[in-house]
Amino acid sequence: MIVGRVMNEDPVMVASDTSIGELRRVLLNSGNTVILVIEEDQVVGVIGDRDLLKPDDEYLTAKDIMNRKVVEVSADCNISEACSLLVDADSSGLPVVSDEGLLIGVVSARDIVSGMVGDEAVARISVEAASIYLAMTRSREYERYWLDKIRSYGYRGAITQVGASADRLAAKLRESMIAAAAALGVISEDPRDKIAVSNAVRDAYIQLAMSNPGLGGGFKMAVVRGEGRVSVAIFGRFGHALVDGPEQLAVGYSII
Repeated sequence: MIVGRVMNEDPVMVASDTSIGELRRVLLNSGNTVILVIEEDQVVGVIGDRDLLKPDDEYLTAKDIMNRKVVEVSADCNISEACSLLVDADSSGLPVVSDEGLLIGVVSARDIVSGMVGDEAVARISVEAASIYLAMTRSREYERYWLDKIRSYGYRGAITQVGASADRLAAKLRESMIAAAAALGVISEDPRDKIAVSNAVRDAYIQLAMSNPGLGGGFKMAVVRGEGRVSVAIFGRFGHALVDGPEQLAVGYSII
């Protein structure tokens, strides 16, 4: 899949002196998750919905909160490469430009996930894919959408959030996921069910910890059960007192 198939061809664009109040209004009315900041017909910054979660301050403008690391891609850029660029730039979106350098769209993580869902619409998605989509939801509406979709496949799913310091993170991930899975009927009180979820969390945590040793963080976790196995996806950020790292995703699964 290429960027041109999933990009938003009608990006929201604002000037760098646009107030944060106006930015919130524009984003809400557009239904998008990304705003491009324009100066002299050039993209100079990118603003995502999470960037607008700042304390109310009438003096904040687009240039105060935008990500100045602008990474442009072409419409024929591969989706996997676009995902890597989003993570490396810690950006909410990538401007898409033509061969002549003209802005023709923007692509965000939500656009990519939506495009992947569209490609898989003709087939039953896997348990692992379902857990990834559920973990990457950023609103209650999308959580409900994916929980309903998962149930339509005959799967069972649950979602929870965890934040902990490095010395407690592995244990908190496991405890929270088992508790959520049991509470929502994804697993029973049978110890074998709980062990299967624990093993899936362990595998996903190991993937994350290999590149972020000794760091705590905040994560959204999803568990999906179906077809004789359980899959756990962990999505969020490692960090410490001074800085948060880029968003990361890991998946583990176990036979159940």
